[in-house]
Amino acid sequence: MASLPERAGLALRQELAPLFFAVFIFLFLQDAVYNRLGSSNGKFISLVDTCRSVAQYRSGLPDTIGANFGARRMLLITFASVLVKFASSSLVSALLGKVPIVFSGPRHICFFFLGFALMWFSPGDIAYRTMRSSRAVKLLVDMGGGLYKMRKVIFAVEAATEVHGHFAFALLVAVLAVDGTTLSRRAFHWVEGRQAEQARRSARRKGGASGDKALKRTLSDLYHAGGRGAKKTLLTTVLPLTVVTALVWGAASSEWISGITDDSFLGLRAALLSLFIWRAGALDELARIHRESMATGDQVDAIKGGYSPPSKNKVL
Repeated sequence: MASLPERAGLALRQELAPLFFAVFIFLFLQDAVYNRLGSSNGKFISLVDTCRSVAQYRSGLPDTIGANFGARRMLLITFASVLVKFASSSLVSALLGKVPIVFSGPRHICFFFLGFALMWFSPGDIAYRTMRSSRAVKLLVDMGGGLYKMRKVIFAVEAATEVHGHFAFALLVAVLAVDGTTLSRRAFHWVEGRQAEQARRSARRKGGASGDKALKRTLSDLYHAGGRGAKKTLLTTVLPLTVVTALVWGAASSEWISGITDDSFLGLRAALLSLFIWRAGALDELARIHRESMATGDQVDAIKGGYSPPSKNKVL
């Protein structure tokens, strides 16, 4: 039987959960009202995307439990997380001839470290564990991630037209702005996984492999991983974003003279928002919540009515 403090803590969390969701929805809607479906992301959505990015990077590490990390290891993780977050956006800024966003003011780097601290140093690791385990939280966070990336596509087309660029330039900016963090994260995960594998091999062998053999194995792994990564990038990033950017480019071409505003092609923007929310995984989480709720309801009805609930594969 749970002790009194444990029961009190559970009751407090149950009471605070609705408040958390209410605050999240309020801030989400506030950002949507002020920034609409335009090309600019507000502070809250940027913080949500930062938390999402840091959590995804951490979950892909071979040793994701941070309690025993030394200072050197934590410093490397911090540096890698900064690169994952800002490397692609800095490249976009360079292409547009602008100051990289990380150097444009303290807000962006401060918000990054706030999100990083939440995902790594929250009491009891509650923030990271909640992001990984709570389907409701993942649903809301993925919705924020979808809105963030949809705005990046609009930004790519607007930025390309401002510098009188062509469609290929807009596509390049869109790929870097939308999925640059994803591509950077995959690269760092591959390096981390490779280093962990080499460490395990060295531990199993007394002397370890010779330098030439280790180098050949690394180059071979890099070659095959590069081929798989290029194929995955083409199918999951370049081709989808080519279609999306072409749609936005075509819709925006009729308004280049008068200028693109936040009210331009709203129907397409709403469709793209739905697409990116689905692409971020929010609708998959919603479907899982639905299936689990139906299964729970069937179990409750079975207990009350004395019949066997249907199998999970029959739940809609």
